[in-house]
Amino acid sequence: METWLRISLLLCVFGAVKEFRPSEPFVTHYLLGEWKNFTQAQVNQDIFPVGTYAYLAELVVVFLVTDLLRYKPVIVLDGIFAVLTWSLLIWGKSILIMQIMEVFYGFFMAAEVAYYTYIYAQVDREHYQKVTSHTRTAYLFGRALSGIVAQALVSSGTMDYYQLNFISLAAVTLATIWAFFLPSVNHSIYFYRDNNNKREDEVDANNIDNHPALMEEFGMPLNSSRNSTKTKYSLRNGHHFSSESTVSRWKNAYYYLWKDFTTAYSNLYVLKWSFWWALATCGFLQCLNYIQLIWQNIVESNHQNTNTDLYNGVVEALYTLIGAAASLGLGWLRFNWQVLGEATLSVCSLIEGALLILSTMTNSMIVAYVLYILFGVIYHTMITVANAEVAKHLTDDSYGLIFGVNTFIALALQSILTLVVVSDMGLGLEIRPQFMVYGSYFLVLGIVFGCMAVYTLCKKEIRQQKLWLPKEVTSPELQT
Repeated sequence: METWLRISLLLCVFGAVKEFRPSEPFVTHYLLGEWKNFTQAQVNQDIFPVGTYAYLAELVVVFLVTDLLRYKPVIVLDGIFAVLTWSLLIWGKSILIMQIMEVFYGFFMAAEVAYYTYIYAQVDREHYQKVTSHTRTAYLFGRALSGIVAQALVSSGTMDYYQLNFISLAAVTLATIWAFFLPSVNHSIYFYRDNNNKREDEVDANNIDNHPALMEEFGMPLNSSRNSTKTKYSLRNGHHFSSESTVSRWKNAYYYLWKDFTTAYSNLYVLKWSFWWALATCGFLQCLNYIQLIWQNIVESNHQNTNTDLYNGVVEALYTLIGAAASLGLGWLRFNWQVLGEATLSVCSLIEGALLILSTMTNSMIVAYVLYILFGVIYHTMITVANAEVAKHLTDDSYGLIFGVNTFIALALQSILTLVVVSDMGLGLEIRPQFMVYGSYFLVLGIVFGCMAVYTLCKKEIRQQKLWLPKEVTSPELQT
């Protein structure tokens, strides 16, 4: 077996096992049930918001530490924090313990960046598309299987919501042990660049004196290269870096981070798709966090049994599988997203807003489930398109950075939304009015992109482009 394939399979096993957490589709009902006896207000306002704030605060640290520690240690820590999360969820009793659990869960979620970027530091670029497909499939397989198993165990009466947590704990423990067997990474994107893949623009220390402007940028004396012939410098878009000392390594990392950041977001096409990516992810994560409270409210209003009349596991599996199929199918369609992008994002956002508003009005569990499945499928389909369109127009190796920045913006907005809508310091709304706000949020997002679509389609050079790309063309030349 080829080395890249073996590493990919090892990582995929970790990803699939890590995502096998059958207690998650029912976690809200577990917290509200006989095992914890928290109130909806406590779960809604005191427990869940902590996870949002923690995820935001920890993401920046985790992103930098992931590159600095070269991925594997963070993947191991990801598993350890998952074990701590489910241990506290099982044996913790007080609100304080649940809040600490949410802090650990925030790190667990933030550290997923290591899972998604580890493989790119281990394989050659020619295998990127295949390994991306592998890791995404493993993620979806784990989540879908988790939902199916959870529903089967609950509906058959084999296990209750409390007992499902032990399966989740066992799975994340196994994933943590497996993570120790992942091969270590010798280099990373920013702090430990691969010297074996020498760039065309790299220069040696012996010739650095010919570039005084480059030396001056990082405050180096002009004769420094003569005194240290062991230090190597590299140019990227006319600039240099040192690859030896710790100080130089941090300077290098800062330079590449800032350069990739400014290059990406000065591209209006990338900025446009990232704008929707961040805003839509904010709304989706907020709905994902609180949707089970809507279902709990419907069950109670219909005087149904929360232990037998909920099918959250089936819903989780269905929307994961349908979303994956839709994303895969869309990948075969060669739409010209430069022409159709804003209009499609507008229509999808408007539909998502309408689905959320309808979910606040129904007392039918089946209708609520269908609305959520449609909402999740639309989001996952379009976020896949957004990821692909952004990735196509980025410089080498910068996707992880842009993924992290967009996620950070989404979490920052989600924290503000939580503070304003959910928190006692804000409006402190009940669950149904909350989802009315979230639905309106998506409607406004749809209107904004509708206006952008009108502006784009009014441009002559855009109107002249075809809606369907020929097979040999992957993307049109950017006009925006």
